[in-house]
Amino acid sequence: MAPPPAAQAVAALLLAALLALASSHAAAATGVFQVHRKFRRAAGEEGGNITAHLAHDIGRRGRLLDAVDVPLGGLGLPTDTGLYYTKIEIGTPPKPFHVQVDTGSDILWVNCITCDKCPHKSGLGIDLMLYDPKGSSSGSTVSCDQPFCAATYGGKLPGCTASLPCEYSVMYGDGSTTTGYFVSDLLQYNQVAGDGQTRHGNGSVTFGVVLSKVGI
Repeated sequence: MAPPPAAQAVAALLLAALLALASSHAAAATGVFQVHRKFRRAAGEEGGNITAHLAHDIGRRGRLLDAVDVPLGGLGLPTDTGLYYTKIEIGTPPKPFHVQVDTGSDILWVNCITCDKCPHKSGLGIDLMLYDPKGSSSGSTVSCDQPFCAATYGGKLPGCTASLPCEYSVMYGDGSTTTGYFVSDLLQYNQVAGDGQTRHGNGSVTFGVVLSKVGI
């Protein structure tokens, strides 16, 4: 049994980036994200459809994995494969995004409003927000001559000028692909204070906006 349509609909964003952001922006605080299962359990099933979970895991683990630093809750190399999603807010004013908790790639991205084939609703009936680069006063396109782009590709790209965006293209081991360009914007999240209560926080994060994708 193949994974449900939600596997092709929920926008992906790396857990690694969320953790790195919270660590660098608030060294003494802990970021909090409410995590949900992406595969719903069928009635009477104790742990959901194992065949579907296994098929999904095999495909996701076929990606080229980078080491992931986990500053929240210690250091380690997470090996979970994107069976969970969470809700975050990006931009100014902040807009809600349901994003996949996924450590299978070093590129983080959300669907762009100009993406023709990006869905507006997931297979679980969740309304999916599409990122509008012009709709956030705190967002900006990352040009190919900026340090982030040079660090991503190991040097300045041939033919790069300040007017060209820093583009990306990723092919995963399960055959899915995503292409687009990088932007920088504010990620809104909650922090755990010393008294065990949560408080609002935000920090700048660089991520990809999808212009086209296949199989995700």
